[in-house]
Amino acid sequence: MKRFHVRSSEFFALTSIILLFSFLFPLAATAQTSKETLKITIIPHRSTKGNLRAYAPLIEALEKKIGMPVQMLASKTYDKAVGKLKSKEADVAYLGPFAYVKAHDDFGARLIVRTIDDDNTEFYHSLIITRKDSGIKTLGELKGKSFAFTDPSSTSGFLFPMVGLSKAGISLEDFSRFVYLKRHANSLMAVYNGQTEAGAVSSTAKNKVKVNFDDIRILWKSEPIYRGPWVAGKDLSDSLFQRIQTAFVEIMKREDAAEIFRKLSTKGFVKGQDGEYNNVREAIALKQKLQ
Repeated sequence: MKRFHVRSSEFFALTSIILLFSFLFPLAATAQTSKETLKITIIPHRSTKGNLRAYAPLIEALEKKIGMPVQMLASKTYDKAVGKLKSKEADVAYLGPFAYVKAHDDFGARLIVRTIDDDNTEFYHSLIITRKDSGIKTLGELKGKSFAFTDPSSTSGFLFPMVGLSKAGISLEDFSRFVYLKRHANSLMAVYNGQTEAGAVSSTAKNKVKVNFDDIRILWKSEPIYRGPWVAGKDLSDSLFQRIQTAFVEIMKREDAAEIFRKLSTKGFVKGQDGEYNNVREAIALKQKLQ
């Protein structure tokens, strides 16, 4: 009978391979059966904690509808929210129209739904405001004054106001100083409390803080802008895209919808088309032309 001899070095090598396979295959099996997590990010129209609290009921409802975990990722600026979507760190993002247009035209982000408010209004406006007791009554009188914007990538907090200001012959250099305050509520409060003499805000800002809006003078108001879009990254599968879109539309029909949306200015969703944000593209082109 012929005997086979295995060298000790070969024995240990073979044993190592067997152990390696026994270690890897269970992990592979676990990875294949584990649930995928949908990662979303939201522009900082509140503080990070404020967004987490306000959106928690909506995220929970979305998880149940699509049948998978949903994780919220904080973004401290509009551009960082877009960046997370571009880098695939996030699968879905809630953006402003300006940020969405940049994401769509840059890397093919896709519109899932648009938001609506409690009376089904699909639009909002950009406003340039001052206090009534400031003595300022026209845009032209803003030269030499202080001004508050929200974010350089904000639709109503920068893009549309800059077009309005440029048409009135006002540039950033004409202000005594200007600041970016991240959130519309901050810009509104800066004007209301006299920290800046004027500012740019969304028409929805007055619903987010307690101020007597009768003390505010609106110097300029934009054309209607479609409300904020929920956006998917280019590589999100069509099947998951459809599940998310359907879930958003169905959530607003739930009996507890009022509680889900209680802390949000959003009160529901509608399917939208990319072309509905063409006026944002026109504002971008006009701003570049006026510079």
